[in-house]
Order: sequence, then C-alpha cells, then structure tokens
Amino acid sequence: MEVADLEAIPISVPQTTALRTGGSDTSTSGSGSFDHVLVRVTTADGVTGYGEAAPHPDWPQSGTQSTVRSVINSKFAPLIEGRNVAHIARITEELDRAVASHPFARSAIDGALYDAFGKHLDCPVFDLLGGPTSDDRSLPLHYTVGIKNPEQVATEAEAAAKKGFAAFKLKVGDDDIAADCRRLEAIRSSCSDARIRVDANGTWNAGEAVRKINTLDEAADGIVFVEQPVPYDDPAGLRHVRGEVTPSVMADEGCYTPADVAALASRGAVDAINVKPAKAGGIAGARRVVATAAAHGLPCYVGGMLELGIGAAAAAHFAIAAPERAYPTGLLNADAGGSVVTRPARWQPEGPSFVVPDDPGIGVSVDPDAVERYRVD
Repeated sequence: MEVADLEAIPISVPQTTALRTGGSDTSTSGSGSFDHVLVRVTTADGVTGYGEAAPHPDWPQSGTQSTVRSVINSKFAPLIEGRNVAHIARITEELDRAVASHPFARSAIDGALYDAFGKHLDCPVFDLLGGPTSDDRSLPLHYTVGIKNPEQVATEAEAAAKKGFAAFKLKVGDDDIAADCRRLEAIRSSCSDARIRVDANGTWNAGEAVRKINTLDEAADGIVFVEQPVPYDDPAGLRHVRGEVTPSVMADEGCYTPADVAALASRGAVDAINVKPAKAGGIAGARRVVATAAAHGLPCYVGGMLELGIGAAAAAHFAIAAPERAYPTGLLNADAGGSVVTRPARWQPEGPSFVVPDDPGIGVSVDPDAVERYRVD
C-alpha cells in the first residue's frame, strides 16, 4: 500500500452563482470560477485516490491555487512518496511540522490518502472513521442564503421550506442592518418554525456586533447562533460578544486547530465550533479538533469551503462519522457550473437530509475527461 506517485492538478470550474457574504464584493452575478487543486495519489498496487483543496485567498492560511500546488509539489510530495497509505494521521502530522501554514494543501493530501485506503480495503471512508452515526447514513443539512435583496430571500426560503428545510443559514454583514433584518423576517415568514443561524464572516467589531446581533435577534424572533461575528484575530472581541448577546456564538475563521479550540474555550469566548477539514489539514486533523472541542464541552458544526465533488464527499464522510456534530451542515456546493466526477447528481441533495453513498473510499468516481477539460496547466 505504498504511495508510488502524487500529482497536484490545478483546475478551474465555472461558477454559476455567487454566494455573497459580509464584506464581500457586492456583485451577485454568476461570474468567476472555482480555482481549486486536485491531488491524485497512486499506490504501488495500482489504487488511485483523490483529494481536493479549495483555496480562498481571503482566508488565513489558505493560500492560492498557485501556492497550494507549489507547496504540495515541492514540500509535501517528497515526504509522501513511498509511505504506507494506512498511516494517514502520522503522515499529516509530519506534513504539519514541515509546513504548518498550509492546512488547505494538507487537506487535499489527507483526502486522497483516505480515498486510496478505503478503496484498498473495499470500504467507505466513514467506516474507517468508526462508522456512521445514523443507521441510514443520513446527514442533516441546512439551507444557506447569501446576501440578496429581501424579495429574493423570501422566494428562495419559501422554495426551500417546501422541500422540507427548517434549518437556515443567512449571510449577514451588509452595511444596511435594516436590509439584514428584512431578510431574516422573510425567512421567518416563509418558515415559521425555522431555526435560523447568521454568519457575519468576521465583518463587525465587537461593539458593533453586539448592537447588530441584538437587533437581528429581535427581527428574526430568535436566532439559534451567530457565526464569527468579529475578525478571526480578535478572540477578546468574540468573548465580549458572547457575554452580551442571547444567541450562541460560534467560531469559524478564528478556529483551525485543537490549540485554537483550547484557547477559545479557556477564554469562554464561544459556545460552538465550526469544524472544516480544509482548515484542520484534512479529516485526520478535523478529528483532533472535534475531540478537543468535546473535551471542553463545545458542540460542533461541520462546514465546507465550497469544495467540488471530491472535497465535499470527503467532508461528508467525516461529518457522518462525527458524534460531536450537533447542528445540520451545509457541505455540498450548489454554485458550480461543472463537475469532475461521474454521476454528480448523487451528491446533489433535494431536501434537508442527504444519504452518504457507501461506495469504497470517499464514494466518487473521477471523470478523467472532465479533469483534463478544467485543467489549467
């Protein structure tokens, strides 16, 4: 089960819709692309595993498509070739020590190793992680709504509610707090029993966050939690906000590692953690994050970085096997205008629950023609 070859493949897949977030560009048109990096691992006995990095240059430690590819080829590949694919946790720890500032790159390698190991054993990755937490392998989902005009939000929320969604995540942080309030009211009108979460993506300072969260909470007739209300490097601000608002406070951009979890917990800064394999350096790292969160009594939510089919599938296997997961997730990317996997419809949920396929590895078959079509070498 030795790694014989590792290749980093840059791809660019069209973006059909734009998810506008707090502090982001005001454009909502379907422009741009998903500039990701695929990792292909081939073992000596001919098994191929795939992983995916979805860099977001405005995220800390993310890197760009170019830097992710470069660090994989120059720093990580020499450390992996010849290694046993079963030694995933050990390998990713060594990669972390080699280059600690590139968790997104490590997550792609981690995913490819898990995929290859699962295929070698002819079992799904979630079984390698202890098995699914539900007998039917179902993963509860929320519905994400970006910053749009209230009329668009109402139409979208009503359609989602008809499909059975009751958990909603609304991006907030627009300069116009009244508009954010109207968006929340539109969701509540469309689904009276909606469990609404808001995500500010670090847009506000602490004082501003307190005022706006309390206003939004009143407008929504109750928010379940608010995600990353202050910048990622302001844990003191996060603690202040938590002490002054009713909704639970969750860390995302400000929490990557087990050490981050422990630091936030010791400050009393958060009520929950958004765990993303991409931030944690992959599934192996994410398992350490959720274990640390559990030790500090913090529930977890499993999020994604708008990965395409490969990265999203790996994250779904992690999520379905994580007993610490306490909130519905939103892993699957509905904004891409193309796919690099065959049968992508298997990974496109139609309602608030998704059954994770039990095929070997991460459960996707990569389309080599599509990879070449979107490749940007």
